[in-house]
Amino acid sequence: MLDLRIVGGTVVSDGRSRPADVGVEGQLITEVSPTGGLGAARREIDASGLLVIPGAVDAHFHCRAPSNPERATFASESRAAASAGVTTLFEMPISNPPCSTPEAFELRRGLGESESLVDFALYGGAGTTDPARAEAMAECGAIGFKLFTHTPPAHRLVDFDGLWASGPEEIYDCLQTVGATGLRCAVHAESQQFIERFSLDSDRFGNPARPPMVEAAAVGLVATAIRDLGIPAHIVHITSRMATEEVQAAQALGVDLSAESCPHYLLFDESLIPRLGNFVKVAPPLRPPEDVAYLWEALTRGSLSVVASDHAPFTPEEKAAADFATTGQGIPSLEMLVPTMIDAGLSGRLPLTRAVEVMTANPAKLFGIYPRKGTISPGSEADLVLVDPEARITAHSSRFLSRSGGSGKAYDGLEFSGRILTTLSRGRVVYDKGQVAEGAGGKLVSPDGPPRNVTETQTPAS
Repeated sequence: MLDLRIVGGTVVSDGRSRPADVGVEGQLITEVSPTGGLGAARREIDASGLLVIPGAVDAHFHCRAPSNPERATFASESRAAASAGVTTLFEMPISNPPCSTPEAFELRRGLGESESLVDFALYGGAGTTDPARAEAMAECGAIGFKLFTHTPPAHRLVDFDGLWASGPEEIYDCLQTVGATGLRCAVHAESQQFIERFSLDSDRFGNPARPPMVEAAAVGLVATAIRDLGIPAHIVHITSRMATEEVQAAQALGVDLSAESCPHYLLFDESLIPRLGNFVKVAPPLRPPEDVAYLWEALTRGSLSVVASDHAPFTPEEKAAADFATTGQGIPSLEMLVPTMIDAGLSGRLPLTRAVEVMTANPAKLFGIYPRKGTISPGSEADLVLVDPEARITAHSSRFLSRSGGSGKAYDGLEFSGRILTTLSRGRVVYDKGQVAEGAGGKLVSPDGPPRNVTETQTPAS
């Protein structure tokens, strides 16, 4: 007898949408059958009229644990994740101490397993040319590595120790070192040299300039390096047409270079900066509307293969107290990832199957945890989300469960089609109709196999 059956829903997974029932035993999906085809179960969830999708795999998430608990903790942010249909969090290594040593990794792992409601993975710092350190991070269970291609702010050097390289030769050597582990390196691609050059200028709003050239030049450098080295990499938070075209050019040459964008880059443009100022300061910055339109086209065509939150928590008080040049860079977008993509699929902006794929199967494949995660298939872990496609929601940052959710003012008043009703993490109901489960239960997720290339060669969008 099954422990649970979810019946009557429309399963959207792996590029397919079909009426199907899902059977769960323990932590695993054991059956996906045509409607009415499952045997008896101890519990049943009636999903009639609902979408059943895999739990989202958020490949770009900042918690900053164990430092700055006023901004976020694994406990607070994992609860926010569960309420928003995210069942696996890939936590970036910026913290004090940063996750660039095995000791810091184990500290972070212990915090996560004691606090997190949903499963999580940890990136290791890629700012190293020591093969022994890189291999030790891989042996600890790192999901991949993270490299910044620019110098961190002077007041945050401790948080970024072991995470960055700014010279082209240093970037190449770091990519070579971590690439030897077989893990994918996620790269924040902005050129230090061009950051310095354009810091002498101002954008149209009078803020320090960070034009697309800054981003695109670094993407091109990374693409050339990994082409020469024959290793995979992933460009995080793509914002502009110029940077996307650098990704497309590399992909056309057969380079295993994947790329993501984020809800705030897909929903907002630079016109919000005069009104919301610090609350929409991100790096790279928001772009003009034509760049936003190009990101959607690239998602549709496949050169952008992932949408992730880049959830970067700073409290509203911190955001409000600083000037634009010095305020923290980030928006708390964790709770907007799944709503943004489900709305895109229901409204026709993307095919629904594609909207689900870019936040479930694709990140799982890129980082070697598919089909354990990211799919509704027999043998996969029962990370499942039930969505009412007929309901509409209005976003209010004051209602976000993230500890820094109030800084998400840019989302206030936006309407989305689709409401998340229930979230299951490895068969446990962690969110149901407005109520988040108590306690922890999340586990570290490490790669089961090598990274996969999910990007088909695409003709650049016109």
